[in-house]
Amino acid sequence: MIYFNMGHNDIDYENGTNKELSFTFTIELQDKMILEALLWLGKKK
Repeated sequence: MIYFNMGHNDIDYENGTNKELSFTFTIELQDKMILEALLWLGKKK
């Protein structure tokens, strides 16, 4: 089992713009970590 606690995107509710301030799956290192973890999990023993 693999568990990633990444939360959700930061959205500007305080100023009423509702603009996204962060994005999921836009950080190359983070994306690589997820893909490698899934490939590792799917390997035959």
